[in-house]
Amino acid sequence: MSESPSLVSRFRRVVHNVASGYAVLIATAVYALASVPLALHYLSQEEFGLWGLMSSISGYLSLIDLGMSSSVARLLIDYKDDRQRGDYGSLIKTGWLVLVIQGALIFIVGWFLAPLLSTLLNIPGGLEGQFIPLMRWQSTIVALTFALRLFSHLLNAHQRLDITSYIQIAGLAITFGAQWMFFHRGTGVHSLIWATLLCTVSVGLTSWFAVWQLRFFPEKGAWGKASWKSFVELFMYGKDLFLVAVGTQLIMASQTIIITRRLGLGAAAAWYAGTRAFNLIGQALWRIMIVSAPAFSEMMARGEREKLEERFKDILVISASLSGMAAVGFAACNSLFVGLWTGLSRHQSIVWPAYNDVLLGIWMVLLTLVTCHGYLVLISKQIRFLRVVHFIEGAVYVGIAWFLSAWGLPAMIACSVICTAFFTYCYGMWRSSRYFNKPIQQIALTWLLPTWKSTILLAPIVAFA
Repeated sequence: MSESPSLVSRFRRVVHNVASGYAVLIATAVYALASVPLALHYLSQEEFGLWGLMSSISGYLSLIDLGMSSSVARLLIDYKDDRQRGDYGSLIKTGWLVLVIQGALIFIVGWFLAPLLSTLLNIPGGLEGQFIPLMRWQSTIVALTFALRLFSHLLNAHQRLDITSYIQIAGLAITFGAQWMFFHRGTGVHSLIWATLLCTVSVGLTSWFAVWQLRFFPEKGAWGKASWKSFVELFMYGKDLFLVAVGTQLIMASQTIIITRRLGLGAAAAWYAGTRAFNLIGQALWRIMIVSAPAFSEMMARGEREKLEERFKDILVISASLSGMAAVGFAACNSLFVGLWTGLSRHQSIVWPAYNDVLLGIWMVLLTLVTCHGYLVLISKQIRFLRVVHFIEGAVYVGIAWFLSAWGLPAMIACSVICTAFFTYCYGMWRSSRYFNKPIQQIALTWLLPTWKSTILLAPIVAFA
């Protein structure tokens, strides 16, 4: 029996979203390949490490979001099919008001916390004068991002991730061009701030224009009002997402802060450069599930359980297979790549041992599987114990990694692998098996048997090549 036109249309939209998403990743990779040598040409290794630290701190500032932003993005999907009712407009108004207030809090917290963080992170005296204003400007940018992100949520809710992707590509071009101009004018590490600010404003306004042109806003007279009911709905879902976000931030972004405090900004710069390709490849692998999430959410809202299981299995197998091949290639090539890449600057190239990449490759596969299972739980709105699992994993990792940092980066990466395998991976598989009423061994082994076979066969071939 042939598929209905709506399902075919949805599948085509997902394919388009995935393709445009990979266009963003290609643009991001090009941007990274060009921007890091550019920054290292004008900045010292310590100043470059300072910018990597800023990125990690921004992630923690964003936790003031309390999960409300992701809650708005998901709940809009439940209401978008009936835009004439006031509930859709009420959710938009309430969500935007919450995001603006949170942005204001981020600005205040970042402004007054900057001097204290400089002391806690043991920033060298020669860089303290740069860290504090950088921290304050970064807080301003994050706050502005909050006020403008509602428009991208509306595009995603209507499965127009392709437009979001194209806007992001334009933003990367603006950022790189602005960085080059500001570096050339001698503004130093602040060049990264001014370029990011320009990009944030451009992306936000362009997203608003796209939403307005596509008429994703409610019609006049159908807006409704910002309401306590909408806020409670957003908060009840968002509070669970918040705990997941806190745990994820601890798992993925605490390394730079720990390394800076324990090993110094030079080691933080090495971590930032050595894991750049890891992050880019990971985004490529995880994006398959991320761009599929709006379509999966729509299937859940419409009760299409069998179709959801079929699509989810396809996404899981594809993601896992690609992650296995990518991990093997990454482990074989990243060390050489980092040396050549950072050697393009005027400073000494960064040394990155290959054994770090083997451990990161294993972690890459685990994180890809965790993303697939975790997103299924998140979009089902039945988060339950997942919020605690993420937080426990993050807290355990930070506590152990703080002491293991004395043995260097390999010990910290190995700790990440063990914690992810033991906590979020095991729990995610169990939740998927419960959701689809399938034995856990079927999801973990039978579905992924081709992945494990190809990875095991490919690894020794690449290792001895």
